[in-house]
Amino acid sequence: MRRPDLSRLSRAREHLPSQVPWWVLGAPVMPLQGYRLIRTIPRFGDAEGTIGEVGDGERRMKVVALGDSVTAGYAIDHHRSSVAGQLAERLARHHRATVEWVACARTGATAGTAIELVDETVLHDADLVFLSVGVNDLKNLHSAARFRREFTALLDAVLAAAPTARVCLLGIPPLEHFPAFPRPLADGLGWRGRAFNVISTALIEERERAFRIDADGPLAAEMFAGDGFHPSTTLHAAFADAVLEKWSSTSV
Repeated sequence: MRRPDLSRLSRAREHLPSQVPWWVLGAPVMPLQGYRLIRTIPRFGDAEGTIGEVGDGERRMKVVALGDSVTAGYAIDHHRSSVAGQLAERLARHHRATVEWVACARTGATAGTAIELVDETVLHDADLVFLSVGVNDLKNLHSAARFRREFTALLDAVLAAAPTARVCLLGIPPLEHFPAFPRPLADGLGWRGRAFNVISTALIEERERAFRIDADGPLAAEMFAGDGFHPSTTLHAAFADAVLEKWSSTSV
């Protein structure tokens, strides 16, 4: 197979209209970059300890982490170090409570398949649901219309199954800055991620018990697991801190 001449992209970039993103010129090489990434990216497992408990206060609370590999604790040894366990630990300290965590998650889940993880017997007494979906939808080339339809169904199903819980969505992070992704693939994924975030933000804002956090700050190397894609324990802790900040500052 003839290797694409990537040097031509930088020359052609100078002649693009200002409203056209430069990485569009690299679209023909993106499938090749994606195929190579799938073959070479390191593989890990999901975290152990999908159910756990922290704290010893009289008040009892429950956190449910639902969705894709982030909530499955991919590349994390145990859920006590994932966003599920770290949220439980912070809520236990903040409310002087005993907090249970439950992870209802599947690596690779999309907004459409995550609805299979919605279990009313688990969610009915939840105080907080942390929801992570969207990256697999854009990676699997789902259309914006499909994502809107399937995310709407998922969000409403979670809110119905957890009638007293706050539901927090993790926004799609800036994929263009992930170490695992070469350019222009990274730029294309980042652009799609921003488009999907516009959709999910509007849907979250329409629902009283829902809110979101965004991983849009500087992403240092230590925030990634060994594959340069999934979050490390450091980033899981940052997610938990961001959720607790909004949990404490907003009310329904």
